[in-house]
Amino acid sequence: MQYGQISDQTREVIKQQLGREPRGLLAVSKICVYGFPQVITNRPVFAELSQIEIFPTLYWLTCPYLCKEVALLETAGYIARFEDMIQEDPEFARQVEKNHRSYAQRRLTVIPDEVRRRIEEEYPERYKVLAESGVGGIRNLEGVKCLHCHLADQLVNKENIIGEKVVELISKPLFCAEGRCRAYIE
Repeated sequence: MQYGQISDQTREVIKQQLGREPRGLLAVSKICVYGFPQVITNRPVFAELSQIEIFPTLYWLTCPYLCKEVALLETAGYIARFEDMIQEDPEFARQVEKNHRSYAQRRLTVIPDEVRRRIEEEYPERYKVLAESGVGGIRNLEGVKCLHCHLADQLVNKENIIGEKVVELISKPLFCAEGRCRAYIE
């Protein structure tokens, strides 16, 4: 994970990948074989003008190629299929719940202690979202919200069972053939 200074060029690539300015960009967490961002880490808390805003999606898939591939899976009904698997397979359900809880713990670790304590004391409901919501901010730990978030978590942490299955379903290299993000810097 590349914490700290993110170059202007990398920021521009991410902006082009997302089609907007990245908000709360904390790190580039995974890069493709061409050296371009695939997953970024977002700040889970924004504080502006004494307002606290929670953004529970810690990892964001930015690679246009992977985003398109995952969107095809979502369109094909794989969110519902994974939710059915959760209901039918207790071991799969336990692993999904474990992934959700790990995601929440990782989200808490990127929040400075002082900020985390303040949110817990002054905004207990918002803190609950940070501490208890799972992958992509889902509150129902038996559910699936977004395959993009599960894949992003898998690419960064290598322990997301739904993300692992998404990788299998893509069944292609996890990068485009032509290095298309190169066009964003030329």
